Parts: sequence; C-alpha cells; structure tokens
Amino acid sequence: MRLTQALQFYIRYRRVPGLIRFGKHRVIPPISIEVKRKVAELMLIERDNVDILNKPYLSVAQEAAYDASKEKEPYQFIGKTKQMIRQERLAEKLESLRPHYTTENLLDHLNTTKAWE
Repeated sequence: MRLTQALQFYIRYRRVPGLIRFGKHRVIPPISIEVKRKVAELMLIERDNVDILNKPYLSVAQEAAYDASKEKEPYQFIGKTKQMIRQERLAEKLESLRPHYTTENLLDHLNTTKAWE
C-alpha cells in the first residue's frame, strides 16, 4: 500500500531534454534499407524534374514560327501611343469603381429645414 502511494507521485518523464540531434551525446538514427530506398526515389524524382526544367517546351524553330505568326499589335491599339492606352485602361478601371461619397452628400438631407435661416 505504501508502495502504491509512493508511485502515485512518480511521473514518468518520457521526453529527452535538449536537442538530441546536436551536441556531444547526440542520437543518430540508424540508416535502414527502407531509408536508402526512399532517398533513392527522391533523387530519381529530383533528376526527372531537373531534366524537365532543362528542356524547353518549344524548340527554337517552333518558337520562331510562333513569333512570326503572332500579331505584332492588336488592331484596337494601332495608331495609339502607350500613354494613351494607359490612360484609357485607367479610365476603364476608375469607371468600374463605386462612386465616392462625401459627408456633405451623405448629410445633405438634414439641411432641408434650418430654422435660423
């Protein structure tokens, strides 16, 4: 009975204090065959990704043919300067915004009856 009372106050400490991967007494997990297999798979995936990124989607000849067939300037912008195009786009954006409200406009309905005037 006394042993049970003593053990009730004992709390098992399961966590190792400090950083177990660094320091003088570090714990290094063993490298298993499964870990080696996973690393090899990741390296193959990485190599495939590098191969895909190194190859362009279009060859130089295909890209040149595409550039030649593409219109140089859309018809709606012929004869307009870049500044004019920018101003038109800005005006379109400003028209799509909601109108601005001032306190004078919002409280204007209160000015209908002024007794002192």
